[in-house]
Amino acid sequence: MKHQANYRPQAGKPYPLGATLENGGVNFAFYSANATRVELHLYDTGDLHTGTVEVLERTRQIWHVFIPGLDALQRYS
Repeated sequence: MKHQANYRPQAGKPYPLGATLENGGVNFAFYSANATRVELHLYDTGDLHTGTVEVLERTRQIWHVFIPGLDALQRYS
């Protein structure tokens, strides 16, 4: 059984690319010239899948989302 965390994604910023620890959470920004949809899969430190967040915000070719409550140990794919 997968544990699904209660993530509350916000729009986030398109820069810098990658995962950036910010006050209160983590901002994710991904480049894709051709994507029509982006999903962010989150895992705990034991590689247990804790949830999937659909990234809805896009600025040109950068998809971005901010997820409050995440810390520097957050794993993602």
